[in-house]
Amino acid sequence: MIRVFGLFLAVSGGPAMADLQSCKDLFAAAPQVLSDLNEGESHIHEDENPGLGYSISFVDPSSKFTVFFYDYEKETISAETALASFKQSARDMRDKMAKDGSGPSEFETYELTEQPQLFRLRAEAVSQDGVSQLLALGVVNDCIVKVRFTAKFAMDEAKVWMSVFLEYLNKGFG
Repeated sequence: MIRVFGLFLAVSGGPAMADLQSCKDLFAAAPQVLSDLNEGESHIHEDENPGLGYSISFVDPSSKFTVFFYDYEKETISAETALASFKQSARDMRDKMAKDGSGPSEFETYELTEQPQLFRLRAEAVSQDGVSQLLALGVVNDCIVKVRFTAKFAMDEAKVWMSVFLEYLNKGFG
């Protein structure tokens, strides 16, 4: 995981671009394989919905990481815009769980305060059937980067995986 993801960080960890090209460049630098997780799908949302950017997923039979890169067609992303996006994403996560019939048995949102931390906004949920859902959101080069992790295993283990993934992103983007 470290070797493959290290290439992604080397390519994407350059100086801030601060323009609308940032999300496209971050997406283009994403790897096709992340450790034992293969690319599940990538999607260019810009074609149907300008400003909603790009996404790439990495999957195995028990988990799925999806990374979204978007800018709402704004040249700069304010803290208020990022927070509003996070709140909507957390609601969407909770609502999807309810729609799937496995509503959250636990749901928590919070903001990390330690520095440096690009992905400060977090949400965690455990469904009634034991599936762990984690969400993290941050801003990189005026591009919102959102990470969603779904794991068919306990939250403690899912937190470790998410922590490792975000630590590499923090180092690469920071």
